[in-house]
Amino acid sequence: MIVFDPKFYDPNIAVTIDPKTGLITGSPTVAQLYNGMVIPGGGFPSSAKGRVPEADSGLYAGLFRGVPNHYSDIQWGEIQPRMGIAYQLNNKTVIRAGAGRFLPALGVSDSIFLGGNPPFQPNASVSLGSVDNPGVGGAASIPLVVTTQSKAFKNPEAWAWNFTVEREIFWKSPPERGLRLPGAVCTCNEKPTSTSQPRLSWRRTQATTSTPIGRIWATAPFGKPIMLQNSMYSSFPGVLETAPFGRSPIRSRLHAVQRAWITAPTSATWFQDTYDVSMLWGPSEFDARHILAINYLYEMPFFKNHATLSGKLLGGWQISGITQFQTGLPCSVAAATDYTAGPKGSGISGVGLDSNFGCGANGQYWVVNGNPRIIGTFGPNGQWFATTNPDGSPIFTQPPAGTFNTQRVRNLIYQPGFENWNLGPLQIVPRRREQRSPVPGGSLQRLEPPELVRQ
Repeated sequence: MIVFDPKFYDPNIAVTIDPKTGLITGSPTVAQLYNGMVIPGGGFPSSAKGRVPEADSGLYAGLFRGVPNHYSDIQWGEIQPRMGIAYQLNNKTVIRAGAGRFLPALGVSDSIFLGGNPPFQPNASVSLGSVDNPGVGGAASIPLVVTTQSKAFKNPEAWAWNFTVEREIFWKSPPERGLRLPGAVCTCNEKPTSTSQPRLSWRRTQATTSTPIGRIWATAPFGKPIMLQNSMYSSFPGVLETAPFGRSPIRSRLHAVQRAWITAPTSATWFQDTYDVSMLWGPSEFDARHILAINYLYEMPFFKNHATLSGKLLGGWQISGITQFQTGLPCSVAAATDYTAGPKGSGISGVGLDSNFGCGANGQYWVVNGNPRIIGTFGPNGQWFATTNPDGSPIFTQPPAGTFNTQRVRNLIYQPGFENWNLGPLQIVPRRREQRSPVPGGSLQRLEPPELVRQ
């Protein structure tokens, strides 16, 4: 594998980028083309000779820079303390509690490809223009695509806790009815960031100049080098009530009240601002605040004597079903436009789009200038949420040219919820003295799915 390490990037030998075309000019050397690239280890092993062309040429010996062959630091001393207690108040009530730290093993990311970096597997992308005609100089003049990971690549980490009260209640129910307070906080999401984006202080100094923000990406011979690290924060507190009812027609009930907030919607989220991702803090794509599920079973009150012929042929019928009510999932208001990019042919690439919204348009968030309250009407003339203020001004406006929205508006609006009724008859047919076989009848399902919110 090979990685890009900003520590070894030398701006004094940086290649020259044409600000209009975004292409590399001149005839750069190997040291310039792979400026900052690092091959872990002390050299190619003998087994690579005759098998890996890069090992035979000797051109890339300078990319071995004395880093360990595993590159990222090994995280020593990571312990996972966990504790649980249970206390019985009386013969019907039990209290349980537990908490612990969890460190899963590092997995293979689908966002970075350390074995596919140049010079082993060079590839390039064209942000502006045509792939068939990238410009004078051909493919060799196009900035290379590079991905890497943090030198201090930490394991994902989560702290989870749970507090439960269980009590036996009526209808001879088993002692499983409980009120649980589960929760977790973790830094368990990947954060792909650009190593070439300047900090906010630099951008502020350029605010009064004619240098567009999109042009700053060409600070290396690579097109937006992406570095991966596990540093995104998540929080999942909630209340969970479970209630089995023993011999009653309602066999069980589950009611969950939860709140799932997260900084990165997915592992492949693209951050417009590498150094400040606080604007993305908000509800996760699966933040259903209330979920109620009821399971029921009713035995029909006729032909219950299975010892008779009529009971064997016509009896044993039951009606079973599951009903679920759930509030809607959140949504964002965005447009598939990079407002930081310049006109076509200007060479200004912009900060990019985020293609991981749960619904609606992918792209960049619009500015919010009011309260998009939920109206909750349907039909041809219905409207789910407000788009204008009481004075008639629009609530949502696109960011000014050359900027992106820094408000916390991700997943601002919740979609309609849904309800699902699924029930059907079931006949229990006796085969032998102590054996019975269920024979399903027909089924009836009624589903009211949510509608997508699009602006």
